[in-house]
Amino acid sequence: MMGRSEDALEQFQAAVEAWRATGDPRFTALGLNFLSRSAIAVGKYAEARAALEESIALNSSVGDRWGLGNAYRGLALVAQAQSEHAQAVDSFYKSMDIFTELGARWDVARALSDTGRSIFALGNDSESEQVWREAIRIAVETKGTLVALEALVGIASLEAKRGHIEAALELLLIVLNHPATIQETKVQATKLAAEVEMKLTPEEIESAQTFAGNTAFESVVEALLRQTGDV
Repeated sequence: MMGRSEDALEQFQAAVEAWRATGDPRFTALGLNFLSRSAIAVGKYAEARAALEESIALNSSVGDRWGLGNAYRGLALVAQAQSEHAQAVDSFYKSMDIFTELGARWDVARALSDTGRSIFALGNDSESEQVWREAIRIAVETKGTLVALEALVGIASLEAKRGHIEAALELLLIVLNHPATIQETKVQATKLAAEVEMKLTPEEIESAQTFAGNTAFESVVEALLRQTGDV
């Protein structure tokens, strides 16, 4: 994974330089956003932040609001990766304000799911739960299954913290069993599942596996949203 990330970073660096040569600020800004994600993946946070700050300047100069929203989300992810969670939340909300203005609801759901992780890390359990549930609600409405799955991992982490260990594992297994779950979400879910399984008996693990095998993702989401009156 690290080797491929290094290769991707080099490729985006070359692409950004090529776009710079064309004098197209929109493509250059877009390339900088992608470059930042690769830089985050290999721990080059200063490079990622510099790329995103340049992207913000370029997007602002040409009035590309969607690109600007993504650049602020990128800055938030850099802060989150460095455990600077208060700063991350601030940048995530700047991103969400722009996406809300544009009516880009799928992007709002994605940013909400991201934001929940930092709010949870700051110890604001109730607020993180509200944010993750809202992310799931919007994701369902916009057919954003992969975002809903990511937010479900957040809900599982909250259940685990509250001592509902078997319930947490049930949610994580549903995420891991779903064909739309992307690799990044699988990594998060697998890590948390290993942690919670250590606190369960073999019988409880088997019970969670049975539940996950017999329960549709849609049913779990519907039940979660019904608890908040959204269904």
